[in-house]
Amino acid sequence: MESHQLNPLEITILKILEPHEGERNKISRESLVEAVNCDRPLFPVGEREIRKIIKHLIQQEGFAIGSRGGKNGGYYICETPEEIKRVAKYFEGIGLCSFYTASKLLKIGMRDYMGQLSIKFS
Repeated sequence: MESHQLNPLEITILKILEPHEGERNKISRESLVEAVNCDRPLFPVGEREIRKIIKHLIQQEGFAIGSRGGKNGGYYICETPEEIKRVAKYFEGIGLCSFYTASKLLKIGMRDYMGQLSIKFS
């Protein structure tokens, strides 16, 4: 995986997440947005942009950042193999959903579509 130099906003987010190791220590979405913006009163960053940056940090940079949705949701640095597996399972679900959609568009069964993919990428 090729990584690039992290930008100041990515570094800020990682520094804020650093003490939030393990799901039990997660930081709420609202608190994360507030912490990111405490030094940016003129140009605040919205929650959507922060989610996009976190997704990039996970997918492109390989950081093990977990999240939980819902009322008590938040973000954390994965601490245990189980937490990492939960994050991986979440992304597997997204991938399988995308593959399922593609197989429907192509009007072929999921098993056949997955077989075609394995041939393309091997």
